[in-house]
Amino acid sequence: MRERQQSFWSGVLNRGFRRYVRRFVRANFNAVRVSGHESLRGLENRSVLMFVNHPGWWDPMTAVLMTQLFFPGKRFAAPMDAEALRSYPILESLGFFGISRESVSGVRDFLRIGRELMRDGDVILWITPGGQFHDVRREVPFLPGLSHLADREFSGVLIPMAMEYTFWNERRPELLVRFGPQVECGALPEDREARTRVLQGLLGTVQEQLAAAGIARSAAGFETVLQGRGGIGGLYDLWRWLVAKVRGKEFRSRHERPSENEDLADQRG
Repeated sequence: MRERQQSFWSGVLNRGFRRYVRRFVRANFNAVRVSGHESLRGLENRSVLMFVNHPGWWDPMTAVLMTQLFFPGKRFAAPMDAEALRSYPILESLGFFGISRESVSGVRDFLRIGRELMRDGDVILWITPGGQFHDVRREVPFLPGLSHLADREFSGVLIPMAMEYTFWNERRPELLVRFGPQVECGALPEDREARTRVLQGLLGTVQEQLAAAGIARSAAGFETVLQGRGGIGGLYDLWRWLVAKVRGKEFRSRHERPSENEDLADQRG
């Protein structure tokens, strides 16, 4: 009965946290735009390991949001520095687990917990194999943890994903995400160092593709999955609204007319 109650409240907490993340991202970004998500088909009954770049503070929020949008039936999991997690114990109920990065025992714990999680087809595990913050246009050497976890006994599927936070034409930035292709462990080299190089190269390719799309400054290559608040706000937008009314025109807070999929994102809320 106690475990059932804990599971119930953990589920309530997770659903509430995912809704909070969605609102928080909408309040701080102009839009969330995604590409490459056609590679996410057929994963309903498989555990998923997402290996991603690490450009900034928003990365855990982005991972939670992508889980909600594309893997709503899966349980979120991600490693976190053990010392930091002790300061925020509630995060354990949200799927974060503590790892001591500077010790051999910490590496062992990561592998043990990661392997246990990957046996469950309802789990999506998020890791940053570079182990440090870095620019989306910079390829960072992977630590060995990913290649040790994704061995011949690995029961899940791996997917590289790149993310970037960049300003285009609005006051708030764009949150850009690109998913890479599904990777089966059986297709990877048996040698761990060679496996690391292959996985690093796959994520590097996705980062390059996302960087090029970000530089192009166009929503055309993305699907807008979440629309935030546009415009400048305050007296400036009030003046623009009055001018539009006087001229009998429709007022739009954004500087550019949204594309069709942005209108759809607005409708979905």
